[in-house]
Amino acid sequence: MLPSMGNHTYHLAPRQRYRLVADYLGGHQVSSICRFYGVPRKTFYYWLHVWQADPDNFSKNVAATDHTPISQPLLTDQATTELIIRLRKKSKFGPVKLKLLLQERGVMMSSSGIYKVLKRANLIKKHKRKIKKKYKKYTAFMKVPGQKVQVDVAYLPKLFGKSHRQYVYQAIDLYTRITFSAVYGECCPANTVHFLERAIKFLPFPIQVFQFDHGSEFTYDMLVHVGVEHPVHTYLNSRSIAFCFSLVATPRTNGCVERVHRTWREEVERWHKWKDLPQLLKDNRKWMRYYNEQRPHHGLNLLTPLQKLHSIKQFENARLDYSL
Repeated sequence: MLPSMGNHTYHLAPRQRYRLVADYLGGHQVSSICRFYGVPRKTFYYWLHVWQADPDNFSKNVAATDHTPISQPLLTDQATTELIIRLRKKSKFGPVKLKLLLQERGVMMSSSGIYKVLKRANLIKKHKRKIKKKYKKYTAFMKVPGQKVQVDVAYLPKLFGKSHRQYVYQAIDLYTRITFSAVYGECCPANTVHFLERAIKFLPFPIQVFQFDHGSEFTYDMLVHVGVEHPVHTYLNSRSIAFCFSLVATPRTNGCVERVHRTWREEVERWHKWKDLPQLLKDNRKWMRYYNEQRPHHGLNLLTPLQKLHSIKQFENARLDYSL
């Protein structure tokens, strides 16, 4: 009699499945075989019937058995699966935001269901767990729109066959996340002043404080040999608008606008190859409208920036003018 293997387990390796039948053909009793491998009789007879159906290919059958159910009535249909995959590749959104995009298209589906579709399509990557660095927290909770607006510049690669780069100025309100973006051919104080004029007109609320980094387009503090007042300081003082600066070499104190740069590169720059400046300006305005009026934000409890602004009493009917 064969000895017992202890606790029952139905998860047999292909070699064990083969040995079930081999031991039976060798003269062992069914009860002894089931006790040794820890399986019920039903499992044993299943593999015995597999052998009887095709003895010559039994070694292949035990290794390539498909456990997929015969019918899967709850499986997501092909059209919805293709839509989810297309939206994922286009937006890089996770299941929660994809759920909102599907609802806009009349498809009702849970976040967990979307996650399973993405996992079957190998679109869920396992990220290595990183040890969090202990940074000092610079979080400041805004209470009203315009309490602080962060401004920064990101450069673009050389376009249209020209020898110089284009620059994207971007400003984001920390309370509503409303963003204004504009493209310039040069990063200089004069263009910075012009951008601030447009940003003040674009944002439908008064601005209390602008926050910049220490670039020469915003301040001469790092250029000790320059003895004149920076044009940006002169302009903001004339408008009675305060300004401040992030800590030197500490971009996380300017985190919101840095994240806008990354979003712009992922959603605009990587999907377009511009042949001329008008097309670049058109795509930038199109993205601004999408970012402010359609794109949900986790930081706003999945509201859009304009919806966040409309939730405030005096701004229920506020509109954004993208022609500026």
